[in-house]
Amino acid sequence: MMPSFLWHAVSPPALASSIRLREIQRQLTGLRMLSSFLVRRLLMLFGGFGLVCIFTLGLVALSVPGTEPVSILRWRIMFSAIILLIVGLTLLAQLAHRWLTPLVELTRASQTMSAGQYPERVASEYDDELGRLTQAYNEMVQKVEARITDLQHSRQRVASDNEQLATVLEAMVEGVIAVDQDERILLANMAAVRLLDLKAFNVVGRRMWEAIRLPQIHELVRMTLQEEQQQRLEFAVPWTYSTVAVVASRLPGTPCPGAVLVLHDVTELRRLENLRRDFVSNVSHELKTPLAAITAYADTLLNGALDDRDVSQTFVTRISEQAERLNSLILDLLELARIESGEHVFHVDAIDINEILRTSVDAHQAVAQSKQLTLAIAFEETVLMGQADFGGLMTIVDNLIGNAINYTRPGGTVSVRSRRDDKWVIFEVEDNGVGIAKEFQARIFERFFRVDRARSREVGGTGLGLSIVKHLCQLFGGNIKVKSQIGQGSVFTVNLVAVD
Repeated sequence: MMPSFLWHAVSPPALASSIRLREIQRQLTGLRMLSSFLVRRLLMLFGGFGLVCIFTLGLVALSVPGTEPVSILRWRIMFSAIILLIVGLTLLAQLAHRWLTPLVELTRASQTMSAGQYPERVASEYDDELGRLTQAYNEMVQKVEARITDLQHSRQRVASDNEQLATVLEAMVEGVIAVDQDERILLANMAAVRLLDLKAFNVVGRRMWEAIRLPQIHELVRMTLQEEQQQRLEFAVPWTYSTVAVVASRLPGTPCPGAVLVLHDVTELRRLENLRRDFVSNVSHELKTPLAAITAYADTLLNGALDDRDVSQTFVTRISEQAERLNSLILDLLELARIESGEHVFHVDAIDINEILRTSVDAHQAVAQSKQLTLAIAFEETVLMGQADFGGLMTIVDNLIGNAINYTRPGGTVSVRSRRDDKWVIFEVEDNGVGIAKEFQARIFERFFRVDRARSREVGGTGLGLSIVKHLCQLFGGNIKVKSQIGQGSVFTVNLVAVD
């Protein structure tokens, strides 16, 4: 939403208005001088013509013999006067045309320019007062045209700069809001409208308290207008569930003409910071638990338990189990770090998905039977080619089948299915185990997240398996989804790019 002052247009009449007023004043002064000049010329002409007429009529009267009748004298004088009148009027008409035509042209050209049209030049054929006035007018027109051209170029440059500024502002990820000294909004780009949810109405021209329903912003603007220091603020927008950081700066000038607010969406940054804190906390806890157990068993052995063969054998076995758990945790952390950093080299190629599913199912049959579970497999096609890395896909399948076995009660069933759906190869791992509550389903792919921490440690999980699975699926161009209900089991669905 751009303010009107960024889009002003300057037309040629508007550009020349100030110049035209001064020039018209000069022109009117010249016309007044010209009128006085013509009056004087006409008076002189009429006076001279009158003297010529008197002199001519006197000559006519003297040339008539005294013996001529008075009537003849009158007719001669009348005839001579008529001839002189015709000659005089002809001369007057020519002189009037000579003097009045430039005046009419100047008047018409001045009216044209006054009406907002481009000025016209007036032809000048003589080098007298009228000619010099016409020449001065033409010079004025030339200067006005040059000035209009310059202003048009300036207008084009300003319009181009405004378009570039508008494009930059609209392309910015950060929101930008400009306000004047009365806290009236002058500018708000689309990012600001989105961040503060201002799309309900046009905010430009409105006051801050009317357009933005966040008291923190109002107080920030007031502080910025009153103090010279840059102000910073971070707040939550309740209706968009986002966190916004604002930097407010005063506009230069005395008194302060306004302020500019730059808004940053830091929602994702804060979420990642929370994840990092949780990750550090979880890693510390996961590492601390086996280390504490190992330390406790070792201390017990050192304090005399070594002499009891059965107790020492048990404690050494527990130490070995905790060490193995610690080793698995560290290996999973390293594997996840390599996947995320891109250091792990995967050879993504066309492979038979069904072959990997059969291999993994065969490898888990013994564990499933020991837990009194049925591990079944069903394929719609014998060969199902998809795009993946062999080792990476084996890791995905092993994690999903292993989790299904660990979280299914004895007597339950784990089913593995595959099919082709247009451009996707889809395989599912379904169980009828404990299930996952709906509020936890979006978080089960996070590092170290466990729905039931006690049961997870009991089955020996590190809490990183599903996170590794998710990253591998994304690395292969696919995705993973989960659908589950408490007490009825879960279905994990993996989509991979199909290969013909």
